[in-house]
Amino acid sequence: MRGLLAAVLLLACHGALAVEAGGAAPALALPRLDDPAASLALASFRGKVVYVDFWASWCVPCRLSMPALEGFYRERRDQGFVVVGVNKDVSAEDARRFLGKVAVSFPLVADPGDAAARGFDVKAMPSGYLVDRKGIVRKVHRGFTGETAGELRGEIDALMKEPS
Repeated sequence: MRGLLAAVLLLACHGALAVEAGGAAPALALPRLDDPAASLALASFRGKVVYVDFWASWCVPCRLSMPALEGFYRERRDQGFVVVGVNKDVSAEDARRFLGKVAVSFPLVADPGDAAARGFDVKAMPSGYLVDRKGIVRKVHRGFTGETAGELRGEIDALMKEPS
């Protein structure tokens, strides 16, 4: 009986760790992809609308999502929108090769110990988390299609209109 209770509590705790809409975004500081000696803290973007995007060079839908996210970032960065790309490649060289073909200007970080993937409870690639100005996850996107891009554009625009 105690074993069953322990298993139920463990499963309940695991579900509680999942980041879904309405939950706070994890406070993480991750090494920058272009300079691993420097780190980027997600909390430094408080007051901005942030899209945290988990991507990898081997992720086929990332070939569609990265250019779309770059467009959203370039259109809205001056109004307080930021994209943070969290790379899940094992090799930084794989990520660099991908970025040679699909260049982006938004901040990129590595997740070498999977702290960010565990913190956000990433279940698919790509996975994106739209975070409001107060640090609350408002939308979660798993996978990416042309339809996702349209939905995300509207979600970003709506959050950009909300007060800080």
